[in-house]
Amino acid sequence: MPAAPAGCGLREGVEGLGRGILLTDDFGSGHTLAAVAVAEAWNRRHPDARVEVVRSLERSHPMLTHMVIGTYLMLLRRWPSAYRWMYQATEGQPRLHVGASGLLGVIYARSFMMWMTRQNVDWAMTTHPFSLALLERFRQSGWRGKFGTLVTDFHVHRFWWSPEADWYCVPFPWMRDELIDLGYPRERVHVTGFPLRPAFSRAIPKAQALARLGWEDVPRVLCMGGGLGLGNVRQWLDWLDESPADFEMVVVAGRNRRLYKELAQRAAGWRHALRILGYRDDIQDVFAASDVLVTKPGTATVVEAAAMGLPMVCAVPLPGHEEDNARALAKLGVISGPTKGVEMRQAVERLLLDEEVRRRVKDRLRKLVQQGAADLVADVLGSEQWK
Repeated sequence: MPAAPAGCGLREGVEGLGRGILLTDDFGSGHTLAAVAVAEAWNRRHPDARVEVVRSLERSHPMLTHMVIGTYLMLLRRWPSAYRWMYQATEGQPRLHVGASGLLGVIYARSFMMWMTRQNVDWAMTTHPFSLALLERFRQSGWRGKFGTLVTDFHVHRFWWSPEADWYCVPFPWMRDELIDLGYPRERVHVTGFPLRPAFSRAIPKAQALARLGWEDVPRVLCMGGGLGLGNVRQWLDWLDESPADFEMVVVAGRNRRLYKELAQRAAGWRHALRILGYRDDIQDVFAASDVLVTKPGTATVVEAAAMGLPMVCAVPLPGHEEDNARALAKLGVISGPTKGVEMRQAVERLLLDEEVRRRVKDRLRKLVQQGAADLVADVLGSEQWK
């Protein structure tokens, strides 16, 4: 093995843990939310050996980051079939990472390795495939530290695969089997659940959430496309607005300013009352104050809503990983869909009007939630450093 870059050898740190970081990237809010939850759990346990959440693209090459993420989002919006083809075509490849090959990967890898060397990093965990590929390249350059990954989807696509990784954390048992099928050692895969922020550690009484939000107690259907406000949310509202049932519609536009502005401009044009929200730090209260969620199947949104006991109807997913998520959720029987048009409206009405259906769905949602998952991942991180 080539010599490690200067300054990157393992060293003694506080409690012998060395210098660690949690890596993520902003291709979707769920990856970052999971990293933040684990960082908070770790820092509670090890206040003298704190870790920070680092966005690998921004640290590696900030000038290119917005272009790369913007291109990804444009593909999803304008050419979803092209993105789906790429995703499906790479599923069977023995070794492939997002951005790990080609000029873009070379540019980012070089900057990333220079930054890691300056930071004297001993270990790292990532919640996104791009930074997983960068860590693998750093290892191949001679870095002697340890790294692992927390998979933040419901399926282990080849994008997540790295035989160089020292450990994997996965939210659900079937994902351990998927890694084993790829040839990864069973003993190095930890089933931890999906890390949730402390705000989702317990169900919130609806009356309490309503009081904090200042909302009335009425039937309420929540629509959201994750933190980035993706998905055809305007179309979902059109379909729901045709329902004869009595309910308020609430939209969380997230960081999608265009969606927020478009909905605000026609706020008075709906048969049902419509409440429009931007990105919320108190989304747990919004979940608790709602009766049904219509959403695309992003992992963080689905698990956080499940923790609040909020029944869900799945809209048409984004191509690629969310289609895999939808299939996994359908097998578990925890979410209705994917749906559109009359089918979506009827699924929402069943959950609103049929108490027995709603109760059965809430019981199934418990399959998705592992309370204390962030602490379990933090424990894995600590134990791996002592090996």
